[in-house]
Amino acid sequence: MSRSLFKEGGELNTTRVGPDRYEMKVTIPSDTDGRLGRECHEPDCSPAYFKVTPGTGIVGGQEVAYCPYCRHQDEPSKFFSSEQLRYAKDLALREAREGITGMIKDAFGLDSSGRRKLAGGFISIDMSLKEGHKPHVSRPFEEDVRRDVICPHCGLDQSVYGLATWCADCGKDIFLTHVEAEFAVIRSMLSDVDRRREQFGGRIAARDIENCLEDTVSIFEAVLRLLARRKLLKAEVVAEDVEKFFRKASNAFQNLKRSAEIFEQELGIALLGCLSEEESLQLSCAFDKRHPITHNLGVIDRKYMERARSAEDEGKEVLVSVDEVSTAITTSMKVFGWVHSSLFQDVTGLAP
Repeated sequence: MSRSLFKEGGELNTTRVGPDRYEMKVTIPSDTDGRLGRECHEPDCSPAYFKVTPGTGIVGGQEVAYCPYCRHQDEPSKFFSSEQLRYAKDLALREAREGITGMIKDAFGLDSSGRRKLAGGFISIDMSLKEGHKPHVSRPFEEDVRRDVICPHCGLDQSVYGLATWCADCGKDIFLTHVEAEFAVIRSMLSDVDRRREQFGGRIAARDIENCLEDTVSIFEAVLRLLARRKLLKAEVVAEDVEKFFRKASNAFQNLKRSAEIFEQELGIALLGCLSEEESLQLSCAFDKRHPITHNLGVIDRKYMERARSAEDEGKEVLVSVDEVSTAITTSMKVFGWVHSSLFQDVTGLAP
C-alpha cells in the first residue's frame, strides 16, 4: 500500500476525504488582546480589515457575518485575512514536507533512520537521507486596529478603522455607537484636566481643553461627511458627482452655519432642526473658537472677532472651558442622531 501525502490525524486533525483530497482543521491564534483579524474580500471594499473578539456577539449557529464597512455578507469563515491564509498554507506545507520525506524513503527503500546499504560483489553503496529541522511557522501578523466598540444589539466586541457603520456579527447599523465611542475618549481626557492642571500647570491644562475642542470639531466634520456620502451613495449618485459635492463643500463642515446651508440645499435636511436657538448659538460659539486655536496659537484675531461677532479683545487668548466642550459633545450627538434618523428613516437598528 502506497504512503499518503498526508498522515491522518496529527496536529491538524487531517482526514482523507477523497482521492488526493484532505481536510485539515487549523486553529487561528488570536492577537495579544484576544482578537482575531477579519477581512472583507469584496474588490471595492476599503479598508476591509477589522477584528472581532471570539466568545462575544453571536456565539452559536452563526450562518452569516458582515463587513462593517460595506455590509457584504458571507459565511463567517469566508472573512479570513490574507495572513491567516498564509499561516494555514504554511502549516499544510509543513505537513506535506513530512509526507514527501516518507515517500522518498519508500521509493528508495530506506529504513526508519533514512539509510540503506546496497552491496553486491566488489561494489557497496550506502544511501542516506538527511532530514532538516521541522520548519517554524510564524503566527499571523495582525494589524493594529484601535477603534474598539461593543455592539449594543448582539454584544460583539469588535475593532475597526475609522467610523464603520455595521456590526460584523448581526449586521445592524451601529454607526452612532462608534461616534459615541470616539467622544468617550474626549470625555476621558476632559475628566483628567484638573489632575493635569495640578501636576503640570495651567497652560498644559488649557492646551488639553483646546485639543479636546479641536478633536470635537474634527469628529463633527468627519461624521457629517460620512453621513452625507452614505446618503448620496444610497441615492445612487454617480461617484464623480459625489466627489464634486465634497470638493464644493471643502472644509465647510467645520463651520456650523455653512454645514447647515449645505445639508439644507443639497440633502434637504434641516441640520439643526432638533436644536433650540440657545443650543445652536452655544455650539456655534464653541466651534468658532477652533480657528484661533488651530491657526493662531489661541490668540484672538480679527477673523475670529468678525466670524463670532465677539466683543473680546484682539490679541488676547481665547478661553475654552471643560463644560463648554462637554456641552458641544452632547449637542453634536443630538445633531447626529437627528440627521441619521432623517436621512435613513428605514434604519431602525434592524438590518435593512
